[in-house]
Amino acid sequence: MLKIEATKSTPYVNLSVENCIFEIKGFSFSNDADIFYEPIIKWIDAELPKLECELNCEFYLNVFNSVTYKYILNMMTRFMNLNKEGKKIKITWFFDKDDEDNKESAEDISELFNIPFELKEISN
Repeated sequence: MLKIEATKSTPYVNLSVENCIFEIKGFSFSNDADIFYEPIIKWIDAELPKLECELNCEFYLNVFNSVTYKYILNMMTRFMNLNKEGKKIKITWFFDKDDEDNKESAEDISELFNIPFELKEISN
């Protein structure tokens, strides 16, 4: 299990193989995104091979920078590879109905990876 509380520039993170939870929510524009996301990548590598349930990875990123985007692509690559190995992983990307840039980023990501991917519009 990995849980990280949100700050003004980093998202809330709640990851648990036991409870089939993978949630990243909030703002992600820290100058230290490398330091923030490395433990998440390490958790994926160490814990997701043990996965015995269907994992719905939920992303609720209001704002994110290019370094965060790089880590999202890194995560998606890992999810796709685990999916190919038989792990059941699905992505749900939530975006604000007025945030066309976020929606387009999610659509671009969904087209890059062969993995179940759902976009869900939310309203404030």
